[in-house]
This record gives sequence, C-alpha cells and structure tokens, in this order.
Amino acid sequence: MRKLYRANPGRAPLWLFMAHTGLRRGELVGLGKDSAAGSRLRVESEPDEDGQGRTKSGKWREVQLNRYARWALRRLPDPLVAVHKDTVSDWFASDAKRAGIGGSLHRLRHTFCAHVVMAGVPLRRVQILAGHADYATTEKFYAHLTPEGDDGAVAKLRY
Repeated sequence: MRKLYRANPGRAPLWLFMAHTGLRRGELVGLGKDSAAGSRLRVESEPDEDGQGRTKSGKWREVQLNRYARWALRRLPDPLVAVHKDTVSDWFASDAKRAGIGGSLHRLRHTFCAHVVMAGVPLRRVQILAGHADYATTEKFYAHLTPEGDDGAVAKLRY
C-alpha cells in the first residue's frame, strides 16, 4: 500500500480512505463529507451519474471510519470525488502501474475485506461492513482467510 501512496501523494488520501472503508467506486462518487458523523459514514442508495444506485444492493448502509479513514477524509475535497467512477478506476490503474503493483480499483475493497477477516472479525460482520447482500459472497471470497482457516477445524476436536 505504501508504494501506491508514494506513486501519487496527491491521491494517497483517496486510496487510503477506500482501503480503510471498503467502499465500492460507485459508492464513493458524489459522496459528501456531510455523510460522515464521528466514526460513521452513511452510504446512500441515491442514483449516481448513470442513474444507478450507489450501493449495489440499492439499500443504504453505514461504514465505520477508523482513524486512518478519518485522517484521509479530512484531506479529501467535498464531494470526495466529483468525476465519473470510470475516471477513478483510471486514476487507480495509472497510480498502481506507477507503483509497480498493478491491479484494479476493486483491489482496495478486497484488501479491506481480507484484512478485516484476517484480524479475526466474524464473516457475518464482514458481510455487513462490505455491504454484501448475500452471506455466501463473503464466505466464498474470504472464509479461507479466517485465523483458524480450514486446517484448524479438526485440531479442535477433543474426543
């Protein structure tokens, strides 16, 4: 992540914010600072510039803001991003290439989810944090990252 931040210091707060909130690109575009209250961010389902709901499920959700996300939010403009979501993806691709890491913007969302799981947060809570409509989605992509993993399950048997 540090390579990405150093690749374009001007956009580092944006990438840090996304990596610490797990927001989708469509949820970010047009989001205002007035959506934040303390350590919470309310992500609305109002239509974006393409007429689609900002949240994939079409429902609003709250996202926790840790100290890194709050730090980044203070450094971002209002609205946070006032360009098309494809432009944000292009920015990321350019910065990631410059950093030598590659990948798409969705990588930041995956990083968020993966690290929360590896920190021991239950998958059900990760589902809520990520805004996954279906638990199976969270389980499919992140269950193998749980601290006990698949290997630890049988080691707990004591009979």
